[in-house]
Amino acid sequence: MRQGERRGGVGQESINPYFEGAKYPEPTVCPRCGLTYQTGRWRVAEHPPTEPAQHHHCPACRRAIDRYPAGWVYLSGSYMESHRDEILRIARNQEAAAAATRPLQRILWIEQGSGRVEIATSNRHLAERIGKAIEGACKGTLQVKRAPNAPLARVYWERSN
Repeated sequence: MRQGERRGGVGQESINPYFEGAKYPEPTVCPRCGLTYQTGRWRVAEHPPTEPAQHHHCPACRRAIDRYPAGWVYLSGSYMESHRDEILRIARNQEAAAAATRPLQRILWIEQGSGRVEIATSNRHLAERIGKAIEGACKGTLQVKRAPNAPLARVYWERSN
């Protein structure tokens, strides 16, 4: 194994501050997004719980409330300005595709300014997925920076024209 490489985490503390080492009683429902904790995972409930449920925020909602994302996507350039709606639609489509199997992966918020867009995600993998999808569809320059020993990724995409 190479230096700094981690394989598995059995018996180790997680570096993720939102890692839940404990299990919630079932059923538990997130009051913010409606996900249900079932069989050790947060899931989209097919049927609402029939018995009274506990209420706890899921890890993605806790990240949004704390404004502590695990991924950032920075979009810039004149091309982005003229195709902003199309590019944001690509980001939302990637979020929907990821959430179909992993409901905790979501866009937390989008901040827009003149000549730039910042997308905060609940998961670094979603940030990278969004960046790669935008690069694949719109070309441009993509740069991914991961923080060592932290569950954080910053994705920079730019295209001038």
